[in-house]
Amino acid sequence: MTKLTSALCLSLAISTTAARAGSEDFIFGLGAGIIGSAIVNGAKKNAPAQTQKRTTRKRSSFSAETQDIQLRLSMLGFDVGTPDGVSGRRTRNAIRQFQISIGAYANGKLDNRQIAKLYELTTPQQPATPTPVATSTPAPVAVVAPAPVIAAPVATAAPSQQINITIPVTPGTNTANNAQVVNVTPNVSSKNETQVAVTSSKRLALDPANLPSIHGLTVERFEHDVQGLLEKVGYQGCTVNETKTVCSLEKDTLSETVSVLTQDENIYGLQREVSFKNPAPRAAIMGKLLDAYPVLTHFENMTATQDKTCRITYVNNSGELLKQALEKPSNAEALRQLSDNCNDYHSLEVFGEDTVSGIRLVFYSSKPIKDAIENRKGAFQISSKPAQDLTF
Repeated sequence: MTKLTSALCLSLAISTTAARAGSEDFIFGLGAGIIGSAIVNGAKKNAPAQTQKRTTRKRSSFSAETQDIQLRLSMLGFDVGTPDGVSGRRTRNAIRQFQISIGAYANGKLDNRQIAKLYELTTPQQPATPTPVATSTPAPVAVVAPAPVIAAPVATAAPSQQINITIPVTPGTNTANNAQVVNVTPNVSSKNETQVAVTSSKRLALDPANLPSIHGLTVERFEHDVQGLLEKVGYQGCTVNETKTVCSLEKDTLSETVSVLTQDENIYGLQREVSFKNPAPRAAIMGKLLDAYPVLTHFENMTATQDKTCRITYVNNSGELLKQALEKPSNAEALRQLSDNCNDYHSLEVFGEDTVSGIRLVFYSSKPIKDAIENRKGAFQISSKPAQDLTF
């Protein structure tokens, strides 16, 4: 029965991955522990032999997120002992070794960026097709064998509540071409020591022609029917106030709000706030964000901006960026000040440490505002009526 369950989980994971390019619907299902189980798929026979001791522990100390992290650290060759979902000395030491390997401060506690990096290094990638090069004299081709995957025995994860959340995928994003250059060499004493290397020839950056989206909506895009588009994907209770559209969605497990700001029907601000009615596993949330926004999640603090002042002001405080514009969407002075203070901003915020209570997505570009100012449109349109009413 255990083998059949693992096979079904793996089949589901593969089917979901294949469908992501054309779908925005992701369901976590059984929680974070299933992610590690699907990836390692029978890793027990490849793992170094270990004597499993029966230990007694309180049920409350088990964490599906901790177990998933332990599995992924084991895949990279770091010694966590038995991946039992309980954080102990060996798990913290393994985290420190991983942090050292990626050049981070070794405090034994993973932050958002480090969790995203751990997922990147332990998520199977599709092999790239080599590009043939025409030469007069055939050159020798170096064949690089794939690094072996070392995994630990899979412990059965505690059942968790099913949570449904829709996170938009940016179609056509090439994760491999936008990954950071990282070399990981686990510093562990083991006969099965593994060296992992991830390289890239491109600098980490957002593609201006393929910016992160929320249900297909991106900043700098022309859209004359925002309400209709959001209602089509399931949002309700939409309100439209000239240049602002706000829609909400209520489910058994979460509630959320999407706000869209436009000037001359060109989107300059997108904000999505999700609140979970019951805490969700952090590892599962981070895994879904990594899938939906493979480039943005690898920026520091999951924030991309070319404006240094804007970063300092709004990092981990993205809710303040569009606050004035949402309160006064037609106030020309407020919009002008916003465009002067910040040129661009794309940010993902996750609230909670071990478990997540909510997330916030904020995407912004000053270009539609500046275009409206230049062309005297939207909130910056100047009427000639006052002059016409003036008589001498």
